[in-house]
Amino acid sequence: MSTAGHGYGGLEADEPLPAILERAQQDRLWQLALGQLGYRQVRAAFAQQLRDQPRAEVFLGVKHLNHYPTMDFVRAWMKTQRMRALKRLRWTFLGAMLATIVAVVTFAVSCQCIAVP
Repeated sequence: MSTAGHGYGGLEADEPLPAILERAQQDRLWQLALGQLGYRQVRAAFAQQLRDQPRAEVFLGVKHLNHYPTMDFVRAWMKTQRMRALKRLRWTFLGAMLATIVAVVTFAVSCQCIAVP
């Protein structure tokens, strides 16, 4: 008798994984391959392939890594990466803007341009 669910309902070593797990593993491998290539190179290869083969369903930009993600997957990955980059940029901008405001107020108070009560 097994306790805490060990050995109950688990997969045997010779059984294949469920389709959803295989798809998740494949998606993760594709993400790693695209990340290894980099956003700019993926975007350039994606645009080139769209010009050359507008109806292609498989992205060939990472075929040298033996991965063949779908064009829809690559499009979604690029959108996610673009949003992550914008989020990083937004926080950098807000930090610089806050530092500038603090510096201006400090300067104005130190040169007595603004009267502090």
